[in-house]
This record gives sequence, C-alpha cells and structure tokens, in this order.
Amino acid sequence: MKRFLKKAILFFLLVLAIYTFILVFFGGYVDYFYNKFTTPKQSSLIIGDSRSLQGIQPSILNECLSFKKNETQFFNYSFTISQATYGPLYTKSIFKKLDTTTVNKGVYILNVNPWMLARRPGDDFKNSKFIEENVPPHNMDFVNMNPNYEYLIRNYKYFHFRSLIRRTSKLHKDGWLEERNLPKDSITLQNWTDHQIKMFQGFSNKWKKSPYRKNHLKELIVRLKKHGEVFLVRLPISEKVLEIEENFWSKFSKEMNVLAKDTEVTFIDFSKKNQYKTYDGHHLTKNGGKIFTKDLCDSILKK
Repeated sequence: MKRFLKKAILFFLLVLAIYTFILVFFGGYVDYFYNKFTTPKQSSLIIGDSRSLQGIQPSILNECLSFKKNETQFFNYSFTISQATYGPLYTKSIFKKLDTTTVNKGVYILNVNPWMLARRPGDDFKNSKFIEENVPPHNMDFVNMNPNYEYLIRNYKYFHFRSLIRRTSKLHKDGWLEERNLPKDSITLQNWTDHQIKMFQGFSNKWKKSPYRKNHLKELIVRLKKHGEVFLVRLPISEKVLEIEENFWSKFSKEMNVLAKDTEVTFIDFSKKNQYKTYDGHHLTKNGGKIFTKDLCDSILKK
C-alpha cells in the first residue's frame, strides 16, 4: 500500500510539474484567459467583452497616454460576451484585480454595448442568481497568482492544448488577445460574419434590456472614479451588427451619454465609424485594432 501511495504521489507531482511548465511558459497559447489571473494587481484597466479583448491594445495606450497616467501600464481585463456582463460579479472581480492604493492616477476604459447590459435567460436578480457566476473571472478567488492552480482546477475546460502547436492565437501578458492566423479567403470570412449575425439576432430575441445591469455599471463608474479617470467606449462594428443592436436597444448611445453626464465621465462612441477592419463584423483585426486604439487615444487626449 505504501509503495502504491508513493508511486501515486510521484505521478501526481510529475503531472503537476508538466502542467506548471506549460502554464508558466505557454499559458498564453493554450487558454484565452489564464494570463489574466497570473499578473499582479493593476492600476489602469480595459474592461469589457471580446470586442475590447481583441480590439483595444494596451501597448499602444501605454505609448500614447504615458504622460496622462503617470507611467502606469494598461491591462486588458476583458473577456468574452459569455463571461463579460456588467453586474456585481464583474465589479467584484475588477476590484480584486485593481490596485486600490492608486488614487486619481489610473485610467479605466469601459467597453459598453447593449449585450453587456442585458438580462439573459437564467438571470434571477431578485435571488442574486446570475448566468455568468460559474465562469471566469467570476468563479475565481485568486486573480493575481502565478502559477494559478485555482484556474487549472476550476476552468480546465477552457484549455486548448492543440493551440500550443498551432499558435493561432495568443493572450499576451498585458491581457490582449491576438488572433494570428485569420483566413484570407472571402468565403470563410463571410461564413464567420454570417455566424456572428445569427448569434446577435438570437440574443435580440431572447435577451432583454436590463436597468439592473445598467445601474451596476453606474455604481462601477462611481467607484472607479475614486482611483482615476473613466471613459465609456462603444467600439466600431459592421453596419449589419449595429442594425441588430439598434433594433434591440434603439437609444443605447443616448442613454450612455446621459449616464456619462450623470457620473461626470466621458462617453466616446465609435459604433457608426465602420472604417476599421473586422474579420467577422464584430471583432477588429490586429491591424484594425491598432489603428482604432490610436484613434481612441486621440479621442481621450481631446477630452
């Protein structure tokens, strides 16, 4: 029995060592979120769903806003639409990641769109039940640990070990997700676009506008203002995706303008500026995101 236990423990330690090696050196390739939970607390954050996860590049913000934010570095704490929705859970995770000792020095860019402020099937706000509660970052107690074994235990299903070889995407240490191997043929790109349109049409049929999530966004803004400047940003999307959003929430940008005025922050609306290249009508390409982030910097500096 003792011999068996020794072998079992040895095997466990060997497997753990292999996983640790992969996570430390290649975590950005095998998982879209893992690196977000292995870095220290941050003082300037990009918050939102996959539009900002791929479309706002921290390195460019660091370069063009360095004097404005006293040399602090931006970190992209965005996720995907399945995880990122404004409410008490996201707020709690944001403040786990935030260096709250930073006072009036941070810059916080909050990506806003109708889907992040929607009530989804399964939400039960009266009983504090949220559809996103069992997915990262909301199911994580530790968001600043390297290596992060909690993530390995709770969210193993998100690992894509084949990506270690293909390396078609990479989550950088600053939280930005880079898609590296996009198809070049128009047929595949159109299929991707059609899929996104169908997805958003499905959202519009099942999801509802949520004053509850909107109020929690307002509370988040007020809390973040204690630590620096806050900017609400609506990212550029294709005309077709925008049409679906406008039908779902026709006065969304107007309501964001009112919210920004009420909380004394700035709302920057790029939703109708579709000169930036996307690969599916929804996500900016690497170069499109680079151009957009530079333009976002210019807009921030003008405020």
